[in-house]
Amino acid sequence: MAVGSSRAPASTKVPRWLDAVCEGLDAEQRAAALLPDGPAQIIAPAGSGKTTTLVARLGALLSRGAEPAKILVLSFNRDAASELGRRIQSQLVPIVSDARAIEVRTLHALARQILLDGGRPATPIPDRLPLLRAARRECAGRRAPEAPPLPEVGELDSLIAAAKIEDRSLPPDVAKIAEVYQRLLSGRGQIDFDDLVVGAVRLLEGSATLRRRWQARYDHLLVDEFQDVDAAQVRLIAILAQPGRSLFAVGDDDQTIYAWRLADVRRMLRFTDHYPDARRVVLGANYRCPPAVVRHARQLIEVNRERISKPIAAGRPDEAADAVAAVDTSGAAAPSQLVAMATALSGPEERLCFLARTRAELGPIGLALLHAGVPHASSLPSPLDAMPVVALVAALQRGPADAVPFETLRALRRANGWNRAAMDDALSDEDHAALDAMQSWAAGVASIGDFVSGFEEARRRLLALRDPEAPIELVTVHGAKGREWETVVVIGFEEERFPNRRALVESAAPERALEEERRLAYVAVTRATRRLILAFDPARPSRFLAEMQLTIRPSARQR
Repeated sequence: MAVGSSRAPASTKVPRWLDAVCEGLDAEQRAAALLPDGPAQIIAPAGSGKTTTLVARLGALLSRGAEPAKILVLSFNRDAASELGRRIQSQLVPIVSDARAIEVRTLHALARQILLDGGRPATPIPDRLPLLRAARRECAGRRAPEAPPLPEVGELDSLIAAAKIEDRSLPPDVAKIAEVYQRLLSGRGQIDFDDLVVGAVRLLEGSATLRRRWQARYDHLLVDEFQDVDAAQVRLIAILAQPGRSLFAVGDDDQTIYAWRLADVRRMLRFTDHYPDARRVVLGANYRCPPAVVRHARQLIEVNRERISKPIAAGRPDEAADAVAAVDTSGAAAPSQLVAMATALSGPEERLCFLARTRAELGPIGLALLHAGVPHASSLPSPLDAMPVVALVAALQRGPADAVPFETLRALRRANGWNRAAMDDALSDEDHAALDAMQSWAAGVASIGDFVSGFEEARRRLLALRDPEAPIELVTVHGAKGREWETVVVIGFEEERFPNRRALVESAAPERALEEERRLAYVAVTRATRRLILAFDPARPSRFLAEMQLTIRPSARQR
């Protein structure tokens, strides 16, 4: 099969029991599952049934006599690994009882096992920032007073992580801090999270005996979410896939959204450079989303240049009249109106998700749910616990109950969570969250005294409304990948917010950053299984709306 083909191999005869495993697969899914041994790249767009295809592939391997204990499935996170394990247990084990011996691990869990096998420390430190601060202080104390300031801890964290994972050199001053940091880690007998995979790679590369032992342990390697891997993880996968190179890599270049974790879409694009004889199959149907959502999402993502050209068709024939809606969210009451509209549209058995580009932007929605007394699920910090909010309330508590400081009034007047792009660039996301929370909570409060006295009660009520089983969720786009809801509301779908202005301004490669923002938008809109609501201020709609070729009609707006 040539690279780029999505046709099934010539021979597709399978045992009768495998027919049951492959029942319901479309032509491309079946083609992928039945590929011969060897390197393969499966391009799996949103909603294309990649997990179903992975399980069918495992069934195909077992049908050929593959030993279950010599099959390794690698996943990017524990949730995905658990889901794969459940699917194997429910779909394969009843047919082939030995299928329970298939190993399903995260990349980091595998790396930890390799380190333990090599007699190396394998306990990652829970929080490395305190040690980084200590290393920075130690190095700062040795510097001349006129020396330029050292990078802050957050920047040091990113620089040192990138140097480890991508085998980069560091500036001399940062290299000294990294050296002290590693010494402090070693003194505790610990490593950091990045050292798991990096250390495993170095160990395997440095020991032929250990490398051969781990290569002999597996005959077949399947990797889920390949687009999310970083440079060190790619090296680990490549080592384990040799010498037989039976590698089945499943991913979607259009869902590469973790550049901040050092994922790079070019690893998907260049897969065949490393595996020239790889077969490529594209799963071309989206079974998750309504046809209108599929169409607009495809039009959006096709604007990107760094991608694998692929057909993405709707796998469902149904077309609901309200599948895609655009909602006007200008005005201070917009969060409450949006919550009321979205909850009214969602049926009693349906799940609803409010998605945002950043977690700070979910604060006004959380407060609107608080005002409405609506239980909801969220793993994000309460907007009322943000440090700027707590500091402002403390300042108000110190002042006269009936007087409002001028600067506080001015901050409250300028705070508008739905028009935040015009605010000072110097404000952090936490500052924005604080101002959003202040405006939303202050609306309708008669005096500062009432505001302060009700604040603690509001915090308690908000926590009481947090219910992990609630059908309504607040999630960032990064936290939504791999998930779906009947109704998805994307808030802040406007310029400066989505695409995120800071992501573009602070990037060394703005065009590539814009393409990642577009991929984030693609991930966001393809979470919807029934209806998609795009909420934005019509004074500055996101450029992505035009790229989606979405016609905005006044009747589609909530005023």
